[in-house]
Amino acid sequence: MDRERGSPCRSGIRPQAGGPNGGGPAPIAGAVSRAFVWLSVTVGLVFAPAAAGAAATTTIPPPQAAASSGSGGPISLTLVSQTAWVTPGQPFDIQVKPGPGAPPISRLGVSVAVYGCLSSVSGFDQSISSPGASGSPISSTHSPLALSGLPPVNGGFDLSMPVAVDRPSTAPVGGFGIDLTSTGGQCQLFPLGVYPVRIQLVDLASGQAIGGFTTHLVYSDAQAGTQKLRLAVVLPVHATLAPASSPSPSALRSDPAAALQSLSAPVTGAVTSTVSSIARSHPGVPVTLLASPQTIVSLTGPAHTAVDQLEGLASTPTIHQFAWAPFTPVNASSLVAAGLGSELARQVARGSEVLAGGIIHGTGTGTAGRLGTWFANDGMDAATLTQLQSAGYSQVVLPSGSVSSSPTNGSTAEPFVTTTSRGTPMTALVANADLTSRFTGAPGNPVLAAHQLMAEVAQIYYERPNDSSPRALVALAPAGWPDDPAFVDALLGSLADSPIVEPVTTSDLFANLPVASCRNGCRLGPAGGPGGLPVAAIHSQRLRLDGFDAAAPSARTESTGLGDVVLAGESETLRPGQQAEVLQNAGAAVDAQLAQLVVAGDPVTLTSARGTIQVTVISYAHYPVTATMTLTSDKLLFPGGTTQWTHGTTLIGSGHTNIVPVTVQARASGTSKITIVLRSPTGGLTLSSGQVSVRSTATSLVGILLSLGAVAVLVAWWIRTSRKRRSGGTSGTESVRNPGEAG
Repeated sequence: MDRERGSPCRSGIRPQAGGPNGGGPAPIAGAVSRAFVWLSVTVGLVFAPAAAGAAATTTIPPPQAAASSGSGGPISLTLVSQTAWVTPGQPFDIQVKPGPGAPPISRLGVSVAVYGCLSSVSGFDQSISSPGASGSPISSTHSPLALSGLPPVNGGFDLSMPVAVDRPSTAPVGGFGIDLTSTGGQCQLFPLGVYPVRIQLVDLASGQAIGGFTTHLVYSDAQAGTQKLRLAVVLPVHATLAPASSPSPSALRSDPAAALQSLSAPVTGAVTSTVSSIARSHPGVPVTLLASPQTIVSLTGPAHTAVDQLEGLASTPTIHQFAWAPFTPVNASSLVAAGLGSELARQVARGSEVLAGGIIHGTGTGTAGRLGTWFANDGMDAATLTQLQSAGYSQVVLPSGSVSSSPTNGSTAEPFVTTTSRGTPMTALVANADLTSRFTGAPGNPVLAAHQLMAEVAQIYYERPNDSSPRALVALAPAGWPDDPAFVDALLGSLADSPIVEPVTTSDLFANLPVASCRNGCRLGPAGGPGGLPVAAIHSQRLRLDGFDAAAPSARTESTGLGDVVLAGESETLRPGQQAEVLQNAGAAVDAQLAQLVVAGDPVTLTSARGTIQVTVISYAHYPVTATMTLTSDKLLFPGGTTQWTHGTTLIGSGHTNIVPVTVQARASGTSKITIVLRSPTGGLTLSSGQVSVRSTATSLVGILLSLGAVAVLVAWWIRTSRKRRSGGTSGTESVRNPGEAG
């Protein structure tokens, strides 16, 4: 059926009957407090009036303004555990633990209010977002139960409440019993149903509620002749690796993974404990696992035991389905929209390589649809489906918001067929958005979040409790959800003994549920474009890495590590700024490898017009490098009579001095420069560069001839000039004498 959502409303502050504001003569302490308030206003300070009055309450009111801890926020009340399914004759047992900043245990109590069973999923949502919307309690404590009077257990306190139907329960001395009563026939199978339970932490000295939460009592029993509700839980095994801050070139050179921060001890502990909870505490509960290959290769040392446990889980595929996940969680549609479909293919290929090498053994390759199901937390379009189908996926789980009018059986999902951009079919299922939100619905209270998820599943079941056909749900963790062993333990523990829910894998759903027809075509909505993905940086670093691969094909370890960093920069669990920083570190890691090639710059002297120079390149890399060497000079001629010469060469590493002889011809004496550039055979990546000075002391034949010609011209000019001078002197003497003689 279609669900109507109520808008959440904010609860107001309501004074408790007989509470501190309930009237009566003011004590002396109140007068003193009022004096201090007057004084504080005068000097600009604020003092709170002292509370006074009785602490007893008759019923539990809607949530009121909680007293604050020393840090200024409300004091938390954590759910340690609770009974997931209450069957006839069984008590409802919860264990709670006050948070930091709470008063001493001797001053604390808990109040319980149980409300009538819910009739819809929208009512369930309101019971969490706005507890006051649940109406009046059907059963509640008359006064808070002192925590000091409850049995201590697991670092908290245990409250066991007998449950009776339409009659007063037999509560233990000093305890509380729950009486389930019908409220207008809203439960189809009363007393079976979901009942909101409000738990509040109370300061016994003031009678004020200082913390609390809403959980649910699920009263259930197996129904003969009906189908259990199938639930496929998809859990990630993932830890987000943030970019490292200014990693050193030496660290990047020895291990490109230094571009990312190492997994912290708390994060590693959360991942390993989550895997241990699945493998050891609940090995028989079917679950679908999204094991991140990036996280797997990061689990080293003692944490590698988690990888061994994952490998053991993979040996029981009917219980533990492993998804063929990309190397790191990515938004497939964003990559495709940005023209990075090849990067999506690389994500899938690298992820499959890691999983096939260490987790999932014996899986065939080369067959269509061999990778099974792709799990999407983001929108999906037909073009992206085409890319995924080409990569080897045959099924897809989509968020409900990305599909219009997907088929449902009540509030549950049914498989349907959608089409790629090529018109080929692909089977799909829609994940339940409400269940996805429950993973993060109670921050700091993971056990409560898990039980709220299961209570909502129960509410969906009770919408159509007598169904004889199978119904199914997919609970997919949101992108970036950090592994939480307490959440996983509570969730799988609830599934292990449920009378109305049957845990399955997503493979079971696709294989055993009939494919429904789409009345409106199950159209896929727009994917949303590339978003904040640093497209240019991804392109740039991929081109540089391709060039490095071509130059050093045997450096597989370095090449794989560098490629992993580029793929890490595409993770949707990182913010755009973090993605850009990872890609910047990837570029620095490539630079660190290239810095191992050094072009020597010792000057060379030529004593003749033509000679041979030796270009020296020292390689400190432990792998050989294939490169094209280009020499350029404006005063020297290289073989072929050109001013630029390119030559292919292979450089031996490990500190070897590589010498390449080159014949040059000087066009003039003096000093000239040769620029030397090493590039990858393909891709145009500059591996290294340098300059060599060449000084030529030889005189060329042309210069000699020109010099001799100049000398000859000078000699001829001198002789001619000398003769003219002599001839001119004789003529002058004769002209002087003739006039004398005439006189």
